[in-house]
Amino acid sequence: IFSPCYRLLRCDHFRMPGDDDPSPAALAFVMGGIATKGLFMKKFVLSSAAALLLATGAAHADSTHSDNWYASILGGASFDPALMAGGSLHDMDTGYNIGARVGYGLDNFLPMSGWSVEADTFWNSSGYKPGGSHLASSSFMGNLVYHLNTGSPISLYGGAGIGAVNDRVGGAIHDSSTVLGWQALGGLEYPVSQDMSLFTEYRYQNAHDANLNGLPGVGNTSNNVSVGMKFSL
Repeated sequence: IFSPCYRLLRCDHFRMPGDDDPSPAALAFVMGGIATKGLFMKKFVLSSAAALLLATGAAHADSTHSDNWYASILGGASFDPALMAGGSLHDMDTGYNIGARVGYGLDNFLPMSGWSVEADTFWNSSGYKPGGSHLASSSFMGNLVYHLNTGSPISLYGGAGIGAVNDRVGGAIHDSSTVLGWQALGGLEYPVSQDMSLFTEYRYQNAHDANLNGLPGVGNTSNNVSVGMKFSL
């Protein structure tokens, strides 16, 4: 009686081993070589993965920039109140501003974190009536700024600075004068990567008593709204 269960066998399944067949020792050597190569490849892959993780970690650590240097660029609109010049007020048009600064965090030097010092340059220009005349100012100031960690992605900052402001008028009268000025500023900052953030800022700048040719006692004040980018260095 034959069982209905069967399996397919190779045609040489019942062949006796011949002289040309590899010996068990040879088979063991070949299989051992394959196993050794597989172990080597496994170690190679694991070593490569570990090296990649270490490199990624090093790059991440480097991108955090453990030093405290940063730089910012900004620009926006300037809104000047009536200009006091020559004992009379002149209405001002909406102007524009551009600026840049470099800062350094003081966390390693002060017991309270969040403070930084900045070297700041700022330029704005606005036209004033009668038409065809304009007032421009460029400043270089040192700022002391406090950065407030709000516990959210958005941080706040505010500070003040003092330095030199060069006032220039153009139109019927051309002249310039450099005087002592000061400013107060504040803004919101939002990080878009580990090394860059975006911010919006308000700045009030004051530079009084510039004596220009034909316009003594120029009182230059400006309200400036700017947006910008901050980079870790």
